[in-house]
Amino acid sequence: MDTVSAITTPPIETPLFFENGVYRLFGIVHQPVGAPSGAAWVFCHPFAEEKLLAQRVYVSFARLLAARGAWVMRFDAMGNGDSEGQFSAASVDTMLSDIDCAIHYLEGVSGISRGIGLLGLRFGATLAALAAERSPKVGRLVLWDPIVDGGKYMQELLRINLTTQSVVYKEIRHNREALVGMMKEGATVNIDGYELAYPCYEQASAINLKEGRKRFAGPCLIVQVGKDGQPIHPDLKALQETYPGGDLKSAVEEPFWKEIKRWYRAAPKLFDTTLAWVAAR
Repeated sequence: MDTVSAITTPPIETPLFFENGVYRLFGIVHQPVGAPSGAAWVFCHPFAEEKLLAQRVYVSFARLLAARGAWVMRFDAMGNGDSEGQFSAASVDTMLSDIDCAIHYLEGVSGISRGIGLLGLRFGATLAALAAERSPKVGRLVLWDPIVDGGKYMQELLRINLTTQSVVYKEIRHNREALVGMMKEGATVNIDGYELAYPCYEQASAINLKEGRKRFAGPCLIVQVGKDGQPIHPDLKALQETYPGGDLKSAVEEPFWKEIKRWYRAAPKLFDTTLAWVAAR
């Protein structure tokens, strides 16, 4: 029996909408089971299709934390899931604003105003790291396989569009330079069914988490998710060095945020690594 199946008392989970200016965001609050531990966590989801593929793992880990007495909030950023707005209108600025609003909402329902944790996967981890730099309410960070170089990540997304062109048209009609030019002129570029616009592309491309020492001085866990025996990526080592309280670990799991043969309900080794770190803090 895995750790998720072992939960005997499921947490109360409340779906809700909360506001960020002119649009509403959809979220779910997991209430702590039993005596509250005093911990509260906001989950920052990955980008585009990776959000959908990682959804089940996020739900399972939220329930595990709630079963250990923590408040947890999962939410959809603007233009994602059941939240209002268009995906193409989102940018790094709007995503960070959405995280701020989620922190504020969880603060209100939990009564915990300091030390709120942020947990993110892939680009969600990148956003969590950026959000911690601007919010004094954040006390802990968990970064699962974070995107350190936003420019490289955006180029990877554009490569997906090139692959789609090859399949549909049997040729590349617009190379990456042309795609960027089209976005600059106001068009969007389709990435696995998601319309990427220039503000998001430009802001994400400018991100490099390795640059400069972080203001955030609280505990930070960085986890590389990969194959057994895989060496730690130099980018993650460099990222750890920017955090005064940074810990770097690895967890052997398949990349559950991608289309793979195995369906991931939970990521046991990643969960165990994270829970042990949380308990120690």
